[in-house]
Amino acid sequence: MKSTNKLYKFIGIIIVFLLFIGLFAYINGWIPLSPKDTHPSCDQLPSISEASASLENNQDLVKEIQKLGNEITVEVEKPCKDDQDRGLIMITYGTNEEREKIGEFLSHLSEEDGFGVPVYLVKR
Repeated sequence: MKSTNKLYKFIGIIIVFLLFIGLFAYINGWIPLSPKDTHPSCDQLPSISEASASLENNQDLVKEIQKLGNEITVEVEKPCKDDQDRGLIMITYGTNEEREKIGEFLSHLSEEDGFGVPVYLVKR
C-alpha cells in the first residue's frame, strides 16, 4: 500500500513538472500555435493580374518590408486550389520578431499607402 502511494506521488510530481515546462515553453513562444493570420475567402480575393500589378507598382514598399528581417519575402500567391486566378500578396517570415516588425509596419500604413490588395503573413 505504501509503495502504491509513493508511485502516485512520483507520477503526480512528474505531471506537475511537465505542465510547468509546457507552460514555460508556451509563454516563451517555443510551442508553435495555430496561425494568427487569415486571408479573405477565395471569392473575395482579387485576380492574380491585380495582385501582380499591385506588387509591381509598390516595389518601394516591398523593399521596406524586406529590410525588416533576413528571412522575409514578398510575392504573389495563389491560395485557392479551386480558383487559380485569385491571388494576394504573401509575406513570409522566419521568426516571431520578424512577424511583430511586419505587423507593426503594416499597421501604420493607410489604405492608400498599402498594396491595395489583401496581404497574408505566413511563417516559414
